[in-house]
Amino acid sequence: MSDWAVDFHTHPLLVREMIARHPDLAEAARKTFYIGNNFQPLETFHLELDAAGLDKAVVVAVDATTALGKTVYNNEQVAELCSLSDRLIGFASVDPNQKDAPAKLEAAITQLKLRGLKLDPAMQRFRPSDAAAYPVYEKAQALGIPVLFHAGMSWAPGSRLEYGQPLLFEPIAVDFPKLNIVLAHLAWPWVTEAVALCLKYPNVHLDTSALYFDNPRDFLRHAMTQVIPKSVFENSLRRQILFGSNYPRVEIKNMANALRWVGFSDDFQKLIFGGNAARLLGGIA
Repeated sequence: MSDWAVDFHTHPLLVREMIARHPDLAEAARKTFYIGNNFQPLETFHLELDAAGLDKAVVVAVDATTALGKTVYNNEQVAELCSLSDRLIGFASVDPNQKDAPAKLEAAITQLKLRGLKLDPAMQRFRPSDAAAYPVYEKAQALGIPVLFHAGMSWAPGSRLEYGQPLLFEPIAVDFPKLNIVLAHLAWPWVTEAVALCLKYPNVHLDTSALYFDNPRDFLRHAMTQVIPKSVFENSLRRQILFGSNYPRVEIKNMANALRWVGFSDDFQKLIFGGNAARLLGGIA
């Protein structure tokens, strides 16, 4: 199924059908995730994928119960959304500060049929290498699911930038060698450190869902050809880069077109846009 093209990092914050069912999601979008875009029908999400030439998208929850007293989608809501569209792949989230987090994760994967785990240390306010989070990583490794971590810059109110530094994830890569770790946003502004982690640890991956200045094309050109030579990604990290847009902060087509514009080979682009995601997910269906 590696021919599928996938956006590995989206937030379903604007889906009007879900807000109609769960009005609290509107506040989560505005006050917790800090997004002001208009709410849209689910079909708009599909059209975004179509315009980008993509088939499917990963949609994520964020459980910040301890830090903020709320979630940005919970696992049940992500599963509900995925039941409305066969183009969406749901990722769970749990609060590592809660003792029952591993059990909640297992239920989300085995009962709700979600496919991965999203953690946001900056928003959830936990140090990624804290021992308290280790039972969650152990459970994720046992379940064979990838963990998508927010890394790098965070705009979320109350978030802590220090928890997004890539080297904080090194102990996880060492202690859980069979756990597929994805650091989002190229971990900008710490791109060099993030790439170093990937070069040393084959279980560490990066997604491209970064945009914190100017526009997607200039940003990816800067990060993937100037900060780090393009050849490093193309030759040394072929199986460790995944396309992500961070939609709706960025329109999917704009980020997809920007990545294509970087000038990677067709074979590498197939891995970025689908092959690597299919491997981490155990296939895409």
